[in-house]
Amino acid sequence: MTVTNIPPRDRLLEAADDLFYKEGIRAVGINRVLEEAQTPIMSLYRNFGSKDGLAAAYLERRGERQVEVFSSEVERRASTPRGQILAAFDIFRERLEESDYRGCPFINASVEMASPNHEVTQIARRYKDIGRQWFAQLAAEAGASDPAGLAVQLTVLADGAAAAAVLYHDSSGSQYARSAAEVLVDAALAAAPTGGQSAG
Repeated sequence: MTVTNIPPRDRLLEAADDLFYKEGIRAVGINRVLEEAQTPIMSLYRNFGSKDGLAAAYLERRGERQVEVFSSEVERRASTPRGQILAAFDIFRERLEESDYRGCPFINASVEMASPNHEVTQIARRYKDIGRQWFAQLAAEAGASDPAGLAVQLTVLADGAAAAAVLYHDSSGSQYARSAAEVLVDAALAAAPTGGQSAG
């Protein structure tokens, strides 16, 4: 990591983002992060207060970036609500196929923290909720009979494919998740009083 002209806070976040995601928050000692960031421990205390504070900031930043990149890419690929839902699964499949994929960072973090009241767990849940609400909004715009229910089904598919990719070191489950999502979406639209949107 090049540290020239990079503020200590940013160096710590970059190191945490790399190490916490690849190896786990609990598995990585704070000295390892400090060494990678080439930053003294007082910088950690001044900027984040503790390792838990750094972990929370890491997950928040990853969430913000993921939402921004994902939203813009979905809108670039599709213009209809149905199309955007399915585009999300295409993007998801591509991510699972990347060599550095280590699972959903939010699920990973919440499992590590164990406590539902931990700040990191709450951040993880908030970003998972954002994804579910996003699916529900698109489902409603498409005319699905039960947008909230469909959103739960879609997130379960995505989370299951993510877990399988890590467990089996095989991303092929994401292709089945995409196919299943299409079936679920079309069934939900067909069940709507107006038949939902046919295009997209």
